Amino acid sequence: MSNAATTIAQAHTEAQEKKAAKATKNASRSRSFQETADRKAAAPIATLEAVKALIPTDAQAAAIARAFAIDEVDTDEVFGAGYNSVMDEIKIMEPILVTIINGEKNFRALEMHMQRIVGARVASAFGQAQFYETKRQVARELSSGFTNENRDEDRMGIDGQANRAAFAREFAAQLGMKAYGLAALADGAAKAYAEYFGYPEDGKEDADHE
Repeated sequence: MSNAATTIAQAHTEAQEKKAAKATKNASRSRSFQETADRKAAAPIATLEAVKALIPTDAQAAAIARAFAIDEVDTDEVFGAGYNSVMDEIKIMEPILVTIINGEKNFRALEMHMQRIVGARVASAFGQAQFYETKRQVARELSSGFTNENRDEDRMGIDGQANRAAFAREFAAQLGMKAYGLAALADGAAKAYAEYFGYPEDGKEDADHE
């Protein structure tokens, strides 16, 4: 084979190798992207409904407060704080973020900003609710004679300290009240957002704020 033919053959081989390497790299990126998308799709979505499904009910919160000597959450006060804080911020930011287009007010920038603010409140409540649910399950398992392998070790010692199961129950109770309070705060914030931007229970947008 002549030198020219050899050079052409080598160049062709190198080109094929580069093409194959590029295809492998693109396939790897595609798999990575798909895996990320799958993880996001599988992750729970932080909504008020999801929060309320995890936290104690009103009756349960009252029972927890009595049983563990924890201060009850004044949900009306906390709800009002969440509601008023969002309404106050809307009033302050409206002249800054609302623009005039063809003589009409455009609320989109303000709406997007407040979505993030309210979303953060809901996300905080959801994170606390998930943590509470995890610790509630731990306390439940430790308190069960069928699932707790260290039942004898958990009995109260001569030093008078509470056993592991009792500590787990108390810790879960405290977390439950925290989640209960944060849910009320997020609920108030969401209510203010819905009222201002015209999203009632059916989720429809007020035409004045489009």
